[in-house]
Amino acid sequence: MRQHHYISILFIFVGLSCDEAKELFEEEFDVETTFVTELEVNVPNDASQDAVEFQSNTGLWDFRNDPNVAEFLGSPDEITKIQITSVRYFYKDVVGNDDAFVEGEIVVAVGQGTDEFDTVVTNLRQADENNTLYTLEGDFSNVNAALTLFDVMAFYYSGSVSDNPVRFVTDVSITAIVTIKPNLDNL
Repeated sequence: MRQHHYISILFIFVGLSCDEAKELFEEEFDVETTFVTELEVNVPNDASQDAVEFQSNTGLWDFRNDPNVAEFLGSPDEITKIQITSVRYFYKDVVGNDDAFVEGEIVVAVGQGTDEFDTVVTNLRQADENNTLYTLEGDFSNVNAALTLFDVMAFYYSGSVSDNPVRFVTDVSITAIVTIKPNLDNL
């Protein structure tokens, strides 16, 4: 019975004209992808003040080279839209002052613009020990619009810790839907 269905589908494709077949394969489709980046923060001992500002290293992601997306692309211009659906983060590898609370924002840069998204004020040691997972809240519409034009994003963690010294890693997981419209000339 299954073989009969495959033969029927084959006849449907054979019965299509070249233009009809091309239209069928030029439909847009979505690919969901998730990538993880570690943002490292090291706040040295500073006895002169309690709260110390920091900025992490910068994470960079190019959706054109994302392994989940690249396998479907004939060329980078086939990406028609990128939409971030969730950003989740947690703290790990916390070393230093047990009383250190962190507050800040994850800054996302695409093209010439940046957007800041507040993180939850939290005790780093407790968050690490409890494996607490946080979701970044906010309106990503500006980021999504810019990503559709540029396909590449940079991001970093900026903020302050209440007590020092402290070292920690913020593990950031970003999920996005990438819309692709194949160009049959690239096949």
